[in-house]
Amino acid sequence: MHKIEESEGQDTILIIGGGITGIRAALDAASAGARVILVEKSPAIGGIMAFLDKTFPTLDCSICIEAPLIGETIRHPNIEVITLADVIDVKGEPGNFEVTILQKPRYVTSDCTKCGKCEEVCPVAVPNPIDGTSIRKAIYLPYPQAEPGWYVIDIEHCLNKPPGYMPCDRCKIVCDRNAIDFTMTPKIIKKKVASIILATGYKLADARKFKEYGYGLYPDVLTSLEFDRLLNASGPTNGEVLKPSNGEHVESILFASCAGSRDKRYYEYCSRFCCMYILKHALQAKAHGVKEVVALFMDIRAFGKGFESFLKRALDEGVEVVRGKLAKVKYSNGKLVAVYEDTVKGKVIERLFDMIVIAPPAEPPEGNLNTAKIFGIGTDKYGFFRPRKPWSPIETTRPGVYMCGSAAGPKDISDSVQEAGAAAALALTHVKSFRIPKEEYEDVIRDIEKPRVAFFVCHCGTNIAGVIDVIDVREYAKNIPDVVHSENLMFACSAASVDYIAKVIREKNANRLVVAACSPATHLGVFMTAARKAGLNPYLVEMANIRNLDSWVHAKYPREATEKAKDFVKSAIARARRLKPLKPHIFPVTRRVLVVGGGVAGMKAASTVAKAGIEAVLVEKNDSLGGTLRELYKLAPEGYLAEEVIREAIEEVKSSGVKVYLNTTVKNVEGFAGNFKVELSNGEVLDVGAIIIATGSNIHIPEYLGYGKKPNMYTLLDVEKLRYEINGNNIVFISCVGSRNDKRGCSRYCCSTMLHQALELKRRGKNVIVVYKDIRTYTPEAEALYREAASEGVLFLKVNSLKPIEENVIFEDGKVIVREELLGADVEVPADAIILATALEPNPLIDELIVQLKIPKDPEGFLFEAHPKLGPVETPVKGVFIAGTAQGPKDVKEAIAQGLATAAKAIALLSKGYIEKEPLVAVIDQTKCLKCGLCARVCTYGAIKGEVKKYFEVIPALCEGCGSCIAECPVGAITMPGYGEEEILAQVEEILRESPEEKPIAFTCFWCSYAAADNAGIFKVQYAVSPRVIRLPCSSRVSWRLVKKAFELGAPAVAVTGCRLQDCHYQYANKHTVRRFEHWKKRLESLGVRSERFILRLFGAPDVPEFVKTMNELEEIKNKVSREEIEETMRRLREVK
Repeated sequence: MHKIEESEGQDTILIIGGGITGIRAALDAASAGARVILVEKSPAIGGIMAFLDKTFPTLDCSICIEAPLIGETIRHPNIEVITLADVIDVKGEPGNFEVTILQKPRYVTSDCTKCGKCEEVCPVAVPNPIDGTSIRKAIYLPYPQAEPGWYVIDIEHCLNKPPGYMPCDRCKIVCDRNAIDFTMTPKIIKKKVASIILATGYKLADARKFKEYGYGLYPDVLTSLEFDRLLNASGPTNGEVLKPSNGEHVESILFASCAGSRDKRYYEYCSRFCCMYILKHALQAKAHGVKEVVALFMDIRAFGKGFESFLKRALDEGVEVVRGKLAKVKYSNGKLVAVYEDTVKGKVIERLFDMIVIAPPAEPPEGNLNTAKIFGIGTDKYGFFRPRKPWSPIETTRPGVYMCGSAAGPKDISDSVQEAGAAAALALTHVKSFRIPKEEYEDVIRDIEKPRVAFFVCHCGTNIAGVIDVIDVREYAKNIPDVVHSENLMFACSAASVDYIAKVIREKNANRLVVAACSPATHLGVFMTAARKAGLNPYLVEMANIRNLDSWVHAKYPREATEKAKDFVKSAIARARRLKPLKPHIFPVTRRVLVVGGGVAGMKAASTVAKAGIEAVLVEKNDSLGGTLRELYKLAPEGYLAEEVIREAIEEVKSSGVKVYLNTTVKNVEGFAGNFKVELSNGEVLDVGAIIIATGSNIHIPEYLGYGKKPNMYTLLDVEKLRYEINGNNIVFISCVGSRNDKRGCSRYCCSTMLHQALELKRRGKNVIVVYKDIRTYTPEAEALYREAASEGVLFLKVNSLKPIEENVIFEDGKVIVREELLGADVEVPADAIILATALEPNPLIDELIVQLKIPKDPEGFLFEAHPKLGPVETPVKGVFIAGTAQGPKDVKEAIAQGLATAAKAIALLSKGYIEKEPLVAVIDQTKCLKCGLCARVCTYGAIKGEVKKYFEVIPALCEGCGSCIAECPVGAITMPGYGEEEILAQVEEILRESPEEKPIAFTCFWCSYAAADNAGIFKVQYAVSPRVIRLPCSSRVSWRLVKKAFELGAPAVAVTGCRLQDCHYQYANKHTVRRFEHWKKRLESLGVRSERFILRLFGAPDVPEFVKTMNELEEIKNKVSREEIEETMRRLREVK
């Protein structure tokens, strides 16, 4: 029988799909106060992004940037995550849907500790469906950082498949927690929700259907996702590029785009992101030492922000880019033979490679048509969900049901994330009341000055106790000053243990809690809950990670591991003594949003904010709303009228109550998130809580080509204004005028608009020629337009994509001469009219505003987003958001999506009426401060304000707690609760109190290097015992004082570790780490400390081999440093003040 769970929740949003798109939509909606039910069909949230190695164009570590969002989603009090589930029925209407969810059993309970014993003893191995080249067990963890964070049983392959025809029970027998439960049954769950978001994503087409490529026949032909897994440190080869056929290193590799996409035989549409991830893979292959790297393209569709620079980087680093399409793959004497036409050379090529990686199409996920039927929505001819209106990409054909990301067609992460925010904004309009979570427990223990530490050490079954002598650790802790209770628990994180810990805290009147167990990254919250239950401030809790950082990685050295555990314990207790009770900072906010710019992005943002019950003010410098859209006739690629979009947007502005100021600009801005003071050009002063900049862009004016002087030369905008009434019979379009050069990348809108106009003019009887570098029609509708134009007689002439337009085209009276690349010759064509597809350029009129707000510009002059993938509408300045072409070139639909997404961000920021943030912010001691301003220079968030020689202060609302300012301060005038010099120095001193010459110190950052250490434990990778790890928020928190103290106390070596430069969680704070490291290294050398003893290593969370290498490197350094050298170092550094 199915179990039935029913809940009432009409003010709830249901989200289908737990990939990055669903996660972002869930967080945006939940942060605004809506309840969210996130339904995911697989065992864990995270989607495909969780399995990728890097993201383009920044080559960020994928899981490093996604994992914090995954964790936030699981922990958010407004989000309920239901995995292994599908929606099977939907009834009702907006504001009152009733949905029925079928949840399959996991067969593993939340008591699971991820010890991995079950996986070790499981006798069943099946192909891993993610990478296709490795195996997994019937009981498995989807990926190391997976949430929900416990194992799952693939019952279809399990020998215990009910009713148990071949009982095995090996996993059940070895599970110390009794977390395996084969009696679990499917459940029917009924929920009432106000609105629905579909974030169902995509899947890659089965490459075996494209038989010409040899996939499935030749083991060294891989799909793009399989190659991505090959590069990943947690993948089948631990990050080495090896041939699956024989395990040898790859010397030559071909990456082939459009393997089934843009092909009438298979999938007509472009899969949008393949070109860029092929370039990503090609760059990574070069970085892995592959000598010969070839990338094969039909068109290089590098249309996104920063994509053109990424292409240039690939070319500069030796990737061979060939224009053509892979026709066939053969096999000869241990090599793959790629057969393709090089269209520039005009030759069919047969070339040998060790490996071929094909990019198969992105298609709708399995069962998408059935999903559409269940939700009552329409689909396009490819099976993706269809929008209600062509200019509204988020609305499905059923009111109250929205879609985002690849649910409506292939999209990359950035576009998916901004659509997620847009969907959340629209879904929120159906939610009538909001839930603001509050603290469950109040502090009752006040006396914390004299530390009284309650200490617990966890057995974790045999995960810890099987290596570390926990009884010895328990007894050791009893003798540490200020410890009033020391006890060992079998499973400290169990519900019963949490209650017991709270009971002990109360009985012993303890005012600090220290638990030696697993990772604080996963379990600190559990023990903070225990503290709350006891009435103890949760910020008086500390953990010693003796599982992931000790027992799991030193299994063969129990004695040494036990001694290391003692060091971790006394270090944790030393830090705990100095902890202070803290509470989140609360900042009241003004529930008003200022939107600057009255184009379609700004209007959509303002009206959506107003619909959510937050006052919206819209400022427009012209005398009417609509922006550039007012000058357009029809919008590509569908050809709908621009005036329809304007009319709808203006009506929404009026009906929602947005206050509009026309002929007005922003004169001055002061303040910070939640509390900005804005002076307008009309003299009014507004208090606003958030600012959305949607100021648009300008059209490039190519006077250097004779535009403005030649009467027959037009821009695409001119053609729109003229309603396509162009004189002359022979029309020549020139693409990429002012774009794709040294100053600017692709302008994104041009190809579709150019083709739409070309086809319109062709249908009016004109002879039309299109001169192009690449045709970048990346949506299914635009690609269909391209096919139509070609089939109806529009002539296409290809020019060199790396040369400026002046070198590709010669303009003469009545004709143009085109240096056609595919023909290899100049082609002369008659030209009665020349239409230039001109670039979008940044709007210079807002320069003064963005200087006041301290928003940086990107290299092309557009506004700089917080993160190209996960923060496309946010800026580095909290409370300031960007939408439309102010952020970068885009079409109208994309601008609308960004406008909606900024509304979601503003609503989330202001919905509570206050901003609540972690209390881990910097504090300046004014009695010590020199007023030098060094701290302000290194703050990546602009959180330190002041004037040199007068004053400096921290704005808590802006500080994110990286600690870089503490490291920069020359007199130690800055501290931060929990991570001040006093707390960290105490840890260093305790670790090095005994036998310091045997203990290298490794400073790690929360987000990457410490996460890599955790993952090393999960994978049970063994490494040297001697290094001692200290966890900090960021590598930029490491100061000269900490480094000096470690060497002064006898450490043989010190390592500073953290994220790669482009992955820093605190924007770019670790650039200061690199700068300081070089300075400190020279300083140490001047003091007689060999440079080899001080190292800096930057790597990502999945880069377990890099972390392990660093630990072993520290061991090697330690072994080369004599006692005499250490004593001399100690003596010299003691003399330095």
